[in-house]
Amino acid sequence: MITLHPAKSMQGKLNLPPSPDLLYMAALAACAARLRVNIGGINNSAVIEDIIRSLKSHAEIEMVDSTLSISPKSTDSGEEALLLTIPDSLLPYRTVYIFMGLGMGKTVVSRSTPQRQLADFAAIAHRIGINVESVNVGEATGLRALSFDSGIAESSCPNEDDCAALLAFLLGKREKLTFSITDYHLSTPLRRLAHALGLEVNARQCVSSGEDAEMAKRLRFMRGKQRAPEAQNQQNFIVEANFSTINADTANVVNITIPGDEALAAALITAKALVPKGDFELSNVALDPWASQAVSFLKKMGAKINTDEQTKTAFGPAGVVTVRKSERVGRKARCVPLYHYLGQLPCMTIAAAFAEGKSVFRDLEPMRLFDPDGLEQLEQCLRPLGIRHGEMPDGMVIEGAKEFDGFDILEPLPAHIAVAFCVAGVKCHGKTSIADEFVFARWPDFEKMISEIFEFRGK
Repeated sequence: MITLHPAKSMQGKLNLPPSPDLLYMAALAACAARLRVNIGGINNSAVIEDIIRSLKSHAEIEMVDSTLSISPKSTDSGEEALLLTIPDSLLPYRTVYIFMGLGMGKTVVSRSTPQRQLADFAAIAHRIGINVESVNVGEATGLRALSFDSGIAESSCPNEDDCAALLAFLLGKREKLTFSITDYHLSTPLRRLAHALGLEVNARQCVSSGEDAEMAKRLRFMRGKQRAPEAQNQQNFIVEANFSTINADTANVVNITIPGDEALAAALITAKALVPKGDFELSNVALDPWASQAVSFLKKMGAKINTDEQTKTAFGPAGVVTVRKSERVGRKARCVPLYHYLGQLPCMTIAAAFAEGKSVFRDLEPMRLFDPDGLEQLEQCLRPLGIRHGEMPDGMVIEGAKEFDGFDILEPLPAHIAVAFCVAGVKCHGKTSIADEFVFARWPDFEKMISEIFEFRGK
């Protein structure tokens, strides 16, 4: 058990360990592109060992000091090489993993994914032109792609979640495709990763033939009165994905780095907003919008957060984050696309619990497909704190308060949920105990880390 007491201050400097979720995405993409890759700065853990086991049939993998070397196998031979089992400990980007594996021609198994969620993945596949079938693999059920209709994909105009699935499938299949998206910018870790591996994913705003940007703007203004209000500001983008050609020397090894763990970053930044005393710097924080939803939410609440870009990684810029003392008020959040939010949502709910007023989280219906029900699991953790909250069909409402008593969560929880309630524990009065199994599997030095950066009140 992790035992926590009220924190008096939070100070020091901490360099985040690389994100296991992004590490797996990079390693799987290297296998798909048949690129030899060295990934530096990796700290061993039970979760990293799960990742290595998952990829052993698809690549020669070696860990030397803190560098993970991946050399994809030249051919897929035998049933074992055609089976991709996704580690249960990896959550936020599971859609990306599954569809990349499908594109690679694998039978993809995720043992913690229930049948109803697999049916949802099959529905996504259908919308973007992929014909899949369910396959029994021992006691588990997997998915396998049978065919791909690029014409359907090209005309599908996918939403943000479907777009991530389509790009992942195209990368796994090493194909190119041009398609359009509407009313959102292409913000996805795959875009950054593709460029790091010598592949291409670009998006440009769509302007009708014969109209330059200024003329298009004037026409939109002139037509505005005749158009429906929701369509007046509609933006269309053309996405050009080319995974068929690698713009890199495939004879050489590609060296990449992975930014810090998004779930741990969200927890520590939230903790600093709640415990303002002391100077604290968090480095190796992924700064792209898709990786920093907790930071964006805290800023909307009124938190004073500064970011300073320090380096480039395979997933975009990473840098230092500092937080200054501020008052925070409740805000609304549309959690779209959901995979941007999954790893950070529990910390966002804790931030809301200690803010002034109500916070509303919407578009969480897909969490109902998890096993256990993702929303119900999160609500069960809020109850021991006495946090006032209400359930909606597609989300939840949280009523903020200033003070809560310590609490106990004895059931092992996924790491991104458990660490969020550790954050709550350092702000509550009295002793708090959290089951540690999955926290230590992901962050073996977690207990040492919190003892070094927090000064606790009398135990």
